[in-house]
Amino acid sequence: MQTRHVGNNWVPLLCLSVLFLFSGAISMVTDRGNGSVPGVFVFGTLVTGGVSALWWRRNPSWWVSARNHYYYLAGGALAGVILSAMVPFLNGAGPWFVLGAAIATYGYFERLRLLVTVGGAVAFTGFLAMVIRADVWGGALHLISAGILAFAANKLYVLRNGRRREVQDSDPSFIGSFQEYDEDERVGF
Repeated sequence: MQTRHVGNNWVPLLCLSVLFLFSGAISMVTDRGNGSVPGVFVFGTLVTGGVSALWWRRNPSWWVSARNHYYYLAGGALAGVILSAMVPFLNGAGPWFVLGAAIATYGYFERLRLLVTVGGAVAFTGFLAMVIRADVWGGALHLISAGILAFAANKLYVLRNGRRREVQDSDPSFIGSFQEYDEDERVGF
């Protein structure tokens, strides 16, 4: 049985978090300058999109807006990631910015402020990666983006599945015996 729930978006956010961790590691190894390799973002976006499509097929989200809006968003995000990867003056961070903007737009479609905020934060770190050309800052911005996405994935997972309860160690015969007054005395309300 399929249940529509906004918390079903936690797997795509977790995939994006792994994408940012992986692309940050690749950029630190290849010495690209600001911590972004556009080819990794393009390939990773295609893989993440495929995993997300399979996940949403089995666990659909709310889909509050019209279906065409989601199709246009997916096509526009893919075109934006591919085209911005080819622009040299963006320092390779164009796909990063586009992914953040796509997450924010998707959050607007789903009426979920968490996704709008996360998308804005990822887009802002992508903008900073465009402007700052230092290796250390690029890697730090990758980690910040991955952390933001992982935090949001955790929040959506908890929203969907609830928190795990801690087991209480107590004697079952103790439950219900909370008398703090003497039955022989007058109750003084």
